Amino acid sequence: MTAESKKEEIHVPKPVFLTKEEAREMKENLARKNFGMSLDEFFEAWKAGEFDNDRERHGEVISLAMMVPEYWKS
Repeated sequence: MTAESKKEEIHVPKPVFLTKEEAREMKENLARKNFGMSLDEFFEAWKAGEFDNDRERHGEVISLAMMVPEYWKS
């Protein structure tokens, strides 16, 4: 099998774009599921440094914080 024929076998699905409302709902659900608080409460806690020493959930904290670029402006 050549490199060209391998490229032809790869199927890349089309991206799915969320509306602003769907994206907000997804982030809200993640905040409630992972942290037991609303997205706004999560961001206030994040800004206040409440997650600074939470090594166990560091990845979840950063992942959610990075999904909310509008909060970075404040």
